[in-house]
Amino acid sequence: MDTSESGPEFYATGQPQLSELLERIVEDLKSIGRDELALARIEIKQSMKSAITDTAAIVLGGIVALIGLGMLCVAVVAALEPVWKLWFRLVLMAAVYLAIGGLVAAYFARRLQRDVKPDMSRAKDSAERTVQSLREELRHG
Repeated sequence: MDTSESGPEFYATGQPQLSELLERIVEDLKSIGRDELALARIEIKQSMKSAITDTAAIVLGGIVALIGLGMLCVAVVAALEPVWKLWFRLVLMAAVYLAIGGLVAAYFARRLQRDVKPDMSRAKDSAERTVQSLREELRHG
């Protein structure tokens, strides 16, 4: 862009013409749009990293818990030998496994669903402030 005062873009008073002002506004809007997109990308990446870390911790904790629960169920089956028959003890422990597994999976699925949604409030607020300031500039400028 030619910004010298000797160019044809200026009147005799040294003020830029309307076309040059519009070019500057368009370039500023493009720059603002790129910055807003970059901010949104960063926020999405941060949200995804948090969700991946939470998922890895859930999987590791689940594996350890399953091993412990399996050992506990074997102990319960052995301890209930004098009271119930083998088939009933095994069915009882299978039901316990299903109930505990279902509750844990439901809890963490809800938590993960909440964590995966990126927090776009900062990008939204920034974009709204930018639009508002541009409107004010156009009204008063």
